[in-house]
Amino acid sequence: MKQRRIERNHPAPEHVVRVVVHRPSIEHGVPFAPRGKIQPWEYPYKDMEVGDSFHVMASETPNVTVSSRISVYNKQNPDTRFECRTQLNEEGEKLTRIWRTR
Repeated sequence: MKQRRIERNHPAPEHVVRVVVHRPSIEHGVPFAPRGKIQPWEYPYKDMEVGDSFHVMASETPNVTVSSRISVYNKQNPDTRFECRTQLNEEGEKLTRIWRTR
């Protein structure tokens, strides 16, 4: 067996254990598992007219997630446009408000 240059110049010490990785076996009929932490999200996009808005509490869904969902929807539906902004409600809790702008 051909040795790598490093191994030829510096032989491995006696106490080093080499691990042999075995090829995994193929399994048939195992059902596909869903991802963890899946939360169904239904935003009322189709029911909204230009100027309408709704909000999502940051404690339920982080702003980054909401803005990502809005971005995906905007790309898939170029004839409509939604924008979102982070706000505070009367109790001082963080929320994300989504407006239909086109």
